[in-house]
Amino acid sequence: MRTITTVTTVTTALLLIASSLGLGCAFGEFRPEDPFKRKFSLEDQHKDYTDNVRWSKFNEASAFMVEDARRSFLDKMPKFEQVRFTDWEAEPWELEDEDMTKATIFVRYKGYSMSNPFEVEVKETQHWSRDGNGNNWTVESEFIDLDRLVGSS
Repeated sequence: MRTITTVTTVTTALLLIASSLGLGCAFGEFRPEDPFKRKFSLEDQHKDYTDNVRWSKFNEASAFMVEDARRSFLDKMPKFEQVRFTDWEAEPWELEDEDMTKATIFVRYKGYSMSNPFEVEVKETQHWSRDGNGNNWTVESEFIDLDRLVGSS
């Protein structure tokens, strides 16, 4: 009788542990080194910004930019009728400082001109930063080879 009670107790304990682990995963990632989810919020904002660039939604993308850089960004971006970005890929990145206020992300876009069917790679260096205690990130952007894409139209 005692063996059955012990087996039942051990089984119950294992079931409780397994179910609590399952619930932990259901509520998201545990990040003890990033309790305010700075990296998580940057991942979301970086993806939204980069997707907007990829889909040539440059006005929407400019909303993520440092205010002083918005006009320059919009002026140098191609018109939707001229080019299409087909895909993007970002290199792995980490937050750069102890206060988790800066990150640099390198992105490669693929695209083509409407007048030239050959795919061209365009690189972007995204310098992300945030002020204060919030999770609102802004980007300053540098494109390399954008003129190859625009110039081929």
